[in-house]
Amino acid sequence: MSVQPLVKTTFSGKLFLSYLNELRALVGEKSVLMVLRKSGALGNIRDIVSTRHEKITPPQALVAINQCIEDIFGETSLRTVVYNAAKMSFRSSFGETAMIKEASNWIQSHPQSPLRLRASLETISYLMESTSDQKVHLDESSSHYHVVVQNCIACYGLAEQHSRYCYYNVGLIRGGLHLLFGKDDYPVQELACVTNGDDVCEFIVRKFPFSDNERGSGKTGFLSLPAHLR
Repeated sequence: MSVQPLVKTTFSGKLFLSYLNELRALVGEKSVLMVLRKSGALGNIRDIVSTRHEKITPPQALVAINQCIEDIFGETSLRTVVYNAAKMSFRSSFGETAMIKEASNWIQSHPQSPLRLRASLETISYLMESTSDQKVHLDESSSHYHVVVQNCIACYGLAEQHSRYCYYNVGLIRGGLHLLFGKDDYPVQELACVTNGDDVCEFIVRKFPFSDNERGSGKTGFLSLPAHLR
């Protein structure tokens, strides 16, 4: 595994604490303590978590924890445990913020507006950027919105793994959409990742929601944990 040139970065201690709490809800306190111990984060955990959105958490802690989750629970845990914990952590991190309440009210009061999805993604992108040293911007194509992230905290320091890795940010974005719309309607996928040799991490959000056929065939993406982790 090679290491890419790094820009010093941090992210929200509250966001990290929310993520750890959701991990505990999914796999249990003993498992989370084991992961923290194995990752090396347990000894300084009080210095890198917070009940506020102060940027005190090094992304190395998040990356090490997610790697330990993968080592302990297997390869699919990135798409189950990490994804689901990140998805649920959006609500506990940002659900009571004025920005989310304002955006949610606007979305609910404009049910026919074609700008609802864009407004929600602009809100999510702003929150991701303002609570970390990531640089986030939103692009648009004919069928998708593109959330482009520089200095991604989910794969900080990793390169040339030849695989997409940012299930944490996939979960965070989809958790934000779920919270704002009140239902889990829109697919989110990672298109590019620095761990795969790309310059940035890029996530795409389809402009139209899941169809009934997609829901019926289970193609709505990472919505349940494997039986041994329930």
